[in-house]
Amino acid sequence: MTPRGHAIAFRIWQFCRPLGWDCTRREIADALGLHVGTVAHVVAAKGWDGRLRTPSVQRHGRDPVDFTLYFDNELDRFSNRQAMAQVMGASQ
Repeated sequence: MTPRGHAIAFRIWQFCRPLGWDCTRREIADALGLHVGTVAHVVAAKGWDGRLRTPSVQRHGRDPVDFTLYFDNELDRFSNRQAMAQVMGASQ
């Protein structure tokens, strides 16, 4: 990595560490006035990809949190039916 890359890495670390790395590449780039590609390159070179929060993606016009809750509720409903069947002695 070049000295410039190390300097950018320090700035990224300096920004992200107090936040507990709870930020996306876009948020880092906006805060530091850098291009997202530059941030992505430096983060990948330093092996920090796993530390950063991934951006939320909307699916089917739903809010990402709503989609996750919907999916969790469907799984819970299925597992609850199975648990009740086991408790009651029924077979499925």
